[in-house]
Amino acid sequence: MSDRAVERGGHDPAVDVPTLLGDDYEAFEAILSGEDAGPVAVVGEPFSGRGSVLDRAVRALDATRVSLDPGDGIDHIRAQLDGAPVVIEDCQHLYERRIGGFEKLSAFLDDLASVDAPVVTGWNRYAWAYLAAVQALGPAFPVRVEVQSLSADRIAELVLARYDEMPAFLADDPEQSGLAVTTRHELGWRDWSVSVPIPTLDPVAVRSLFSDSDPDPADVTFGRLAAVSNGNLGVATAIWEARHGSEVRPSDIAVPTSDRDLSREEAFCLRIVLAKERVDRAQLTDIVDELDRVLGRLSRDGLVTVEDGLVELVPAAVPTAVATTERGRIL
Repeated sequence: MSDRAVERGGHDPAVDVPTLLGDDYEAFEAILSGEDAGPVAVVGEPFSGRGSVLDRAVRALDATRVSLDPGDGIDHIRAQLDGAPVVIEDCQHLYERRIGGFEKLSAFLDDLASVDAPVVTGWNRYAWAYLAAVQALGPAFPVRVEVQSLSADRIAELVLARYDEMPAFLADDPEQSGLAVTTRHELGWRDWSVSVPIPTLDPVAVRSLFSDSDPDPADVTFGRLAAVSNGNLGVATAIWEARHGSEVRPSDIAVPTSDRDLSREEAFCLRIVLAKERVDRAQLTDIVDELDRVLGRLSRDGLVTVEDGLVELVPAAVPTAVATTERGRIL
């Protein structure tokens, strides 16, 4: 499910653009008002609200919107670069991680250099980081704005605004309250590695240690929700919706995790899906060994879905996908 699909499907509650962009909001508005010129890149995590920022650009510029899907060619864009403002969504689909996989992107950048009209583009953050490293993407965009992480209070406000009824917020067992177990991978001799579980304290729980009163279970719950989602509103909403029942405890807020270490090939495949958000299965065939086995395991772990030839990232699994692939130093 793409960032756009999440918004259309209801996972991404309405949030104002100033909140999403934070300190970058003024630079973005300067572009929309014509004070600055040049192509703009809106960069954000999967499901974090890029589409809402692009909606603002469409309205302000009275622009044509082009939404890219896996496999779309340069002609899909070129027809719209006719001197009128244009907003191009999901530009991460303009490349593939294979030899010769950058032709569409290179053609797009060449066309972009000769366009005088405002052009606003949307990019997945992990695709952008990869392309900035291997294709020097940054200089083509004089202005880049980033979708920001949101605070626990803001996430609570936006998530709860979607529901008519609230669950009952209950505290966890005091002996377990605030404890979360993370896993750190330590490199050992040669290619050996071990996974070490490390107990850590939730920030809300830490503050409660120095308070004379017990923390509000709702505050602890949303503090945990903000922490595990890394402040990503779409991810936080997906995690919230995955819980069940009329009661909720902080420990109920969790992301999909694997009870095993991913292989290098599985982590590489997951990184591609993380950067694309959705990808044609056929694109993965020549670059991922034993693809059926890899996708089967990632699907069983709850990290991706595979349907009708399309591999999609599970919104609630973004934090796990990021941690797993960055731990393996996969760009």
